[in-house]
Amino acid sequence: MNPMGFSYKVFIIEEDGCMAENIEALLLQSGYVINYASTGLDGAKVELLCACERPEAVDGALENAERDIRHCRRNKSRILTYRDLELNLDSREVTVRGIPLELTAIEYGILELLLKSPSKIFSKAGIFESVWGETYFSEDNTVNVHMSNLRAKLRRAADGQNYIQTVWGQGYRLAPEAA
Repeated sequence: MNPMGFSYKVFIIEEDGCMAENIEALLLQSGYVINYASTGLDGAKVELLCACERPEAVDGALENAERDIRHCRRNKSRILTYRDLELNLDSREVTVRGIPLELTAIEYGILELLLKSPSKIFSKAGIFESVWGETYFSEDNTVNVHMSNLRAKLRRAADGQNYIQTVWGQGYRLAPEAA
């Protein structure tokens, strides 16, 4: 509360978790107390931000929040990158060094999975269940064949560079960059 007993409230309704977190961090730095309320609809959250004791910071916090909102909207990229490889989640296009790469739906699914968690090791069962959407029952060559085809296409497009590493006994992950 300010000396006159008023409290200032800012309601932020934002679907983008990244943007909401940035706004929350800025307001916390400016001395705001943050309380949360839920709409109860499909897990949606309405964030109730109460400015207490620092009403003079409202203008600065709002300017910072507006700047971050513009930055998030401008940079809200749905493109996953790794080295010189780009995967556009909206158009489902993959490029290596700016050159389009033709992938099957399964190859695309495997690459998307790997790019979303670049340091994670995925077992064959994990890849199969994530990409095919079915339970992995037996040891067969399905994942190996698709992984081999994907690796070959990436290698051809990138002058022999390896993007996918086999971690023996565990599975596959994106290959660490050479030191």
